[in-house]
Amino acid sequence: MRNAIRRRLADSGDDRGAALVAAVAVALIGVMLVTVVVANAVAAARDSGQDRARTTDIHTAEGAVDAVYAELETWTPCSWPAGGPLVGGTSPSRTTATATIAYFSASGTALTCGAGGTVSGGTPASAVVTATALSGDGTKRSVQAKVALTPSTNQGSGAAIFAANSIMTTNNFTVTTTLPDTDVDVWVDGGNVNCNSNVQIKGNLIVVNGTVDISNSCRVTGNLWSKKQLTVHQAAPGGLQTVGQSLYVTANAYLAAGTKIGGDVLLTGTRTGGTPIVGGALRQSVAPANIPQYVPVKLPEVLYRPADWTGFVNTGDRQASYRTWVRGQAAANGAPTWADAVNTTKDQCKVAGASYDANGPLVGPAVPTVFDTTNCAETRFEGGLNIKLRSDMVIFAKSFYSTGDFKVTSADGAQHKFWVIVPDRNPNGIAECTGGAGNIKNDSGSLAIAPITLFMYTPCTIDTNNSTDFYGQLYGGTVQLRNAMTMNYVPIGIPGVVLPSTDPVGSAGYRVDVVYKREIKNP
Repeated sequence: MRNAIRRRLADSGDDRGAALVAAVAVALIGVMLVTVVVANAVAAARDSGQDRARTTDIHTAEGAVDAVYAELETWTPCSWPAGGPLVGGTSPSRTTATATIAYFSASGTALTCGAGGTVSGGTPASAVVTATALSGDGTKRSVQAKVALTPSTNQGSGAAIFAANSIMTTNNFTVTTTLPDTDVDVWVDGGNVNCNSNVQIKGNLIVVNGTVDISNSCRVTGNLWSKKQLTVHQAAPGGLQTVGQSLYVTANAYLAAGTKIGGDVLLTGTRTGGTPIVGGALRQSVAPANIPQYVPVKLPEVLYRPADWTGFVNTGDRQASYRTWVRGQAAANGAPTWADAVNTTKDQCKVAGASYDANGPLVGPAVPTVFDTTNCAETRFEGGLNIKLRSDMVIFAKSFYSTGDFKVTSADGAQHKFWVIVPDRNPNGIAECTGGAGNIKNDSGSLAIAPITLFMYTPCTIDTNNSTDFYGQLYGGTVQLRNAMTMNYVPIGIPGVVLPSTDPVGSAGYRVDVVYKREIKNP
C-alpha cells in the first residue's frame, strides 16, 4: 500500500516536471519570437531613419541647387548662401546646406569668380553648381547640376529713347507703351536732363552721367536714377507723384516740400529742401554699392551697310531707285509734268503731297526696300505727304526734315516698319556727328500712324515739335522732345546693330537651362 502511494506520488511529480519543462520551453520560444520581432522592428526603424535622413539630405541639397538657379537669374554668385550655411530644422533633424558655383566660357574655359560675384576671364556661358547638405548625425550628401547661361538682357531692343548727350523735354511730351510687360526706359548716356511743363515718362528715367532738373509737373511713373545732382523745384500738383517708384541718386538731391516718391529714396549724398512724402525708406549717405549702378554704353554706330538688311531690296545705286519710285508714284497720281516730284531734271530731295507736286500719296513697294537718299543735302517731306506702306521701308538720309502733316500709314492695314536713318559717315566704331552727318527734325505732323512702327537714328540731333505722335524708338546724339508729342514705345531695333542693354551693370542675370542634375560623391 505504502509503495503504491509512493509510485502514484512519483508518477504525479513526473507529470508536474514535464509540464514545467514544457512551460519553460514555450516561454523561451516566446522570448525568441519577441527578440526576432524587436530586432526586425529596430532594423526597419534604423533603415527607415537612414532613408529619411538620406532623403532629407538629398532634398536639402537639391533645394540649395534650386535656390542658386534663382540667384543666377539676377547676378553671378560665387557661393550660396553668401553669409554662411543655411540651417534648417532643430536637433536631431538639424540640416545645413551650402553651394558653390563654378563658371565657364562658351569654349569651356574656367572663369574666376571674385568678391561681390564679379566673374573675370570671359563671359559665363555655363556653370556647375555643387550643393552639399550635412545632417545632425554627420551624414553628408551632395547634388551637382550643370546649367547653360544665356544673358537675360534683351539685346537688340534697347531703350525707348536713347540720348548720347542730353535730353530736353517740355510742353506735354509723353512717352508710354501699350505693350504688356514691357518696360519703358529713357536713357541719357552722357548729359543732363531738363524735364518740365507737364512731361510724363510712363516708365524709367536713367541719367547715367549727368544731372536731372525737374519742374512744372514733370513726372516719372517708374524709377529715376541720376548720377549727379537731382533738383525737384516744385511738388507735382494734385498730390501726384513726381517719381512713381524709387529714386536713386549717387550725389546730393534737392526735393521741394511735398514732393511725392512712391518707393524708396536712396542717396549717396544728402537731401536738402523741404520734407518729401516717401512711400518707402529715405536713406542718405548710402554706399554706392547698395544702389543700382549704370555706366555709359555709348550711342551705337549705325552705318550705311546694305548687307545688314537681309531680305530687303537695295540696288545700291545712290538714289536712282528712290527717284524712280517717287516719279512713278507722282505720275500715277496725275501730278503736273512740271512738278518737282515728276521732273527728271530735279532730284526729288523735297517732295510734297500737295496738288502742285506729288498730287497724292507715295505708295511703298510691295517688298521690303532700302532707299538711299544720302546724295541729298536734306531729304524733306512736306505738304500733307502720305507714304503708304505695303511692306517695310528704310530711308537713309544725310539730313531729314518732315513738316506740314507728313505721315506714314499702312496701305493694307497690316503692320509695317519704317526707319529713318542718318548714318555715321566715319566707320570707326564710334557714333560721331561729323563728316556731314545731319539732324532729324519733325514738325507739325502725325508722323507714323498705327500699325506703323518707326525708328529714327542720327548721331547728331533729333528734334520733334508740334503734335508729333508715333510708335517706335528714337536714338540720337541730342534729343529734344516738345509740344504735345506722344511716343508709344515699340521695340523694333536696327538690323546688324546691337542696341545696348538698359540693365544695371552686374545685375542683368541669366536665363538658366538645366543640362543635368545628379547626386555625386561628397567632395
